[in-house]
Amino acid sequence: MASETENSTFNMSDSTKSVPIAPLSSSDASSLHITTHKLDGRNYLQWAQSVKIVICGRGKLGYLTGELPSPDSKDPAACSTWLVENSIVLAWLINSMEPHISRRYLWFKTAKEVWDAARNMYSDLGNASQIFELRSKLKELKQGSKSVTQYFSDLQDLWQELDLFLDENPMCATCSIKASHNIEKERVFDFLAGLNRNLDEVRGRVVARDPFPSTEEAFADVR
Repeated sequence: MASETENSTFNMSDSTKSVPIAPLSSSDASSLHITTHKLDGRNYLQWAQSVKIVICGRGKLGYLTGELPSPDSKDPAACSTWLVENSIVLAWLINSMEPHISRRYLWFKTAKEVWDAARNMYSDLGNASQIFELRSKLKELKQGSKSVTQYFSDLQDLWQELDLFLDENPMCATCSIKASHNIEKERVFDFLAGLNRNLDEVRGRVVARDPFPSTEEAFADVR
């Protein structure tokens, strides 16, 4: 598959075909599988998040966002580096997909094209039914027989999944901070509401705190 990816990636103009391309090293080849969350058509959000974390950690996120476009063909050294690194990121993306999905992206030339196409095809950012399902689970989740730590961990899992659906449109800094504070306060209330009745006293102390605590601070107080 790596040879197919390279053929599609390096099909550039005649001015760049003569540029020597360094082959992938054995260490690169052994690390082409970057996540266990393989895109299967139903898990785009988890896949995208895990892929971004790994690729950002390797300093290559610009190949997904377009912040590292193909350089001027008059600079052979820069073109050579870009072609190799773009090909590696392409391989990371394709190897992080199930075979029935990855084969349609083998002939894309840039990692950004694959990233954008996968987002357009599989993104569920506007799926109200999934958001409703997550919010319903949050309302129904109670401590019950769980420890406070396990209960809080279950809440965090749902919160993190819900965060993936939040609108990514930019807003002014003041509005963004205010929105974040409101979400955090709502989550403290969710956490406290699901605690067992024997923790009523500490729950009252947390609600009375000034300034109002974060979710982590509320958890620490209850624990």
